[in-house]
Amino acid sequence: MLPRTLQGKLIFLFVSLIFITNAFLAIAAFSREQLAISEDTMNSANSLGRILQKPAEQFLLHGDQSVIDHIYSNRSGNSAELMLTVYDENWWKRWGDEPRIPAGGFPELALMKGGESHTGNGTTYREFFFPIVAEGRVLGAVGVGVPPIWQNKNSNTASDFASLMLLSMFVGILVAVFASRSILEPLGDLMHGIEEFGRGDYSVRVGAAGAGELKELGDSFNRMALTVQETFKENMQRNRAIDEKLQELWEIYELMRKVTLDNEFAVILEKFLEKAQTLSFSSFAQIVLQNRRTLRFEEVVNVAAVKSPGQDAIEGVVNNCFISKTLHENLVDGISLIGVPLLSGSRMNGVIILAKNDSGGYSEGVRRFLETIAPVLASIIENASLYEELSDWNQRMKNILASINQGLATLDRNRKFLVVNERFLGMFGMTSFDTGSRGFREFCDQIPDRKFAEAMHDETAAFFERIFSTAANDSRIHRVIEYSAGTLLRQFAINLLPLRAGNEIRGAVLVVDDVTDQKKFEQQMIEAEKWAVLGRLAASVAHEIRNPLVAIRSLVEIIGEEVQGDLKEHANVVIGEVLRLNRVVAELLSLVKPEAANLKVCSLVEIINELILLIKHEAAKNEISLRRHFPEGDCLVRVDAEKIKQAVLNLVLNAFQAVGRCGTVEINVERLPEWLVIRVKNDGPMIEETLQQRIFEPFFTTKATGTGLGLAITRKIVELHRGKIEFDSEQKMTEFRIFLPNGAENGAD
Repeated sequence: MLPRTLQGKLIFLFVSLIFITNAFLAIAAFSREQLAISEDTMNSANSLGRILQKPAEQFLLHGDQSVIDHIYSNRSGNSAELMLTVYDENWWKRWGDEPRIPAGGFPELALMKGGESHTGNGTTYREFFFPIVAEGRVLGAVGVGVPPIWQNKNSNTASDFASLMLLSMFVGILVAVFASRSILEPLGDLMHGIEEFGRGDYSVRVGAAGAGELKELGDSFNRMALTVQETFKENMQRNRAIDEKLQELWEIYELMRKVTLDNEFAVILEKFLEKAQTLSFSSFAQIVLQNRRTLRFEEVVNVAAVKSPGQDAIEGVVNNCFISKTLHENLVDGISLIGVPLLSGSRMNGVIILAKNDSGGYSEGVRRFLETIAPVLASIIENASLYEELSDWNQRMKNILASINQGLATLDRNRKFLVVNERFLGMFGMTSFDTGSRGFREFCDQIPDRKFAEAMHDETAAFFERIFSTAANDSRIHRVIEYSAGTLLRQFAINLLPLRAGNEIRGAVLVVDDVTDQKKFEQQMIEAEKWAVLGRLAASVAHEIRNPLVAIRSLVEIIGEEVQGDLKEHANVVIGEVLRLNRVVAELLSLVKPEAANLKVCSLVEIINELILLIKHEAAKNEISLRRHFPEGDCLVRVDAEKIKQAVLNLVLNAFQAVGRCGTVEINVERLPEWLVIRVKNDGPMIEETLQQRIFEPFFTTKATGTGLGLAITRKIVELHRGKIEFDSEQKMTEFRIFLPNGAENGAD
């Protein structure tokens, strides 16, 4: 209700005018100041977070926090209000302010590709996270907390505005009281104008009658109303522009938030296209991308309309965007088309095409929005293409590494694994070893054969020291080391080469090759050459020695019949030596000449029993305890009985000679799933390790009267039956084992 007196009306009018004007000015100022403070604070947080990424990397890697301490202590302005924290890969605080968990929890480090913004937990308005990446590995993150500092500033500003408003109202009251006293009678039209103005009609004008102060008052009112009206319009336009910009930023934020939740490239494109179509009120939307291989534009995502533009019109928009690399609009048959190029740097990745059944074209706001999101989408497309190429390259590398028969690993300067194929881990039975988090030293520590592990580690350490010295950076290492995997002995060739990037050495390439079969083949070639030489020697011996031996024996026998006494005894000695030499020649010929086994199904137990009858007298004469143990049944096997008997006899006679008098010799037969095993065991002295590698060599013997052919003949007989022979020797125990294929089908082709 208005006051009844003119003075009251003037006072009410001045107070209302000042209050309304200051209120609108306060609202506009609050909006501008809040946006300015918010944007400045967010920019400061983003900039400070990216600045801290590199010093934080040095801190996590080397513990050097001098740089980040310097940055922290020299902040100013809005940056001084920010909360800074360095987290490790487990989100544990390593430096800075107390950790702050965002409302949605910490993000996953592995999925962070750049700075991420998250809602704060109340202590802060926003939380920014920036990944700390070193050599492809995420070490942790830099967290920047943005406190709601503008609320305090807005509170201070509100207090200032309130004080100013009270002061203005007080001054207005004084002016109104003074003016009312100077007016003798109210003017209806002036009061009417004031009433209309008070109701919010800022277009009202007063036709002041008379002259002097009343006329000046009317003119002043008119000027004031005009000024307020123009100010109000400016404020409305400014607020509208601010609202549009906020709405645009909100739409972009919502779009990016949804995109970050998806990993599928097609889904990301669909969401971008859906948002662009919705905000532009388009009935047709399409994204075409340039194929990197064919360099042709191909449709990827499409939203069809009831009335779609022709293909020629679409191609025309795409071509114009490609040529000019700028936004292009066109009108075809009453359909408005707009094409937005997707540029990443200078590279054209594709075009967004929108169309609507309206000839009025697109507004400036829509164009601005499309030009804002286009670089973001282009960057996503570029990154997706590069990721696809990298994935293809990685898959090809994995296929190549998987097809390599050698174990391969690359190590960096710190001897951390870069690339490892499955063959490398499988050679040592460590397929579950985590090469991503553990180094070469830890790998060597888990290799079962400690002698091999230390040898490989020492060779690698020496190689690293050599290649990173200025004297010998072209070094290569090749060494063959024995590897024991339980009872199996393998030979691994260790090859070390420098890992180069241009002219710089970045690490080493370690190649491990199982050369056991190769070494065996080489040894077989050597053995074959020996047998070839031995065969020629045997033929020569048989031709040159055997015939003279017959003549010598005949003559000595004749002489022996003619003489008596010592001469007859000497003749008998000569005959014995001739017989022994003839036996050596026979054994030599038997060893080297090709033979075929006369295979028949025999009982291995019967063969051993017949052999025991032959050696029983010799064992009793030397007081040797002869033991035997056979499994139940006959142990049928297809062999050449005489040759097997000879092979076992050689082993038993060697055992007799090893134990001497009062020793023990055991002959056992054991049935395994694939083999029948003949074991000859004695309690004689150990065979020296230096001699164990040579005992099967022809003519190698430690006995004064031995020929060195017994074990060689035994091995040849066993191999003729497709078997194998092994032995173990230790203090007071030596055991030879003959393995014959189990079953009656041995030797069948």
